[in-house]
Amino acid sequence: MMPNEREIAENLRDAGCDAVEVRSILDSLQCGDRRKAERLMDSCREKQLRRLHESQRRIDRLDYLRYQLQRGE
Repeated sequence: MMPNEREIAENLRDAGCDAVEVRSILDSLQCGDRRKAERLMDSCREKQLRRLHESQRRIDRLDYLRYQLQRGE
């Protein structure tokens, strides 16, 4: 069963897509351009993945600093 537009929009927002991205994806789906919608979703996914990696780098820096401080005790 295909989700309706409201469900799709809600999922996209929950996934971190902004209002412009959500509208663009919905417009693409309404026009029957599923490939474009998938490319736009891929772009949102890549953005979230970059944020995830940046968060992981920050956590790694904190962990390393804690390690250094513990060693210096």
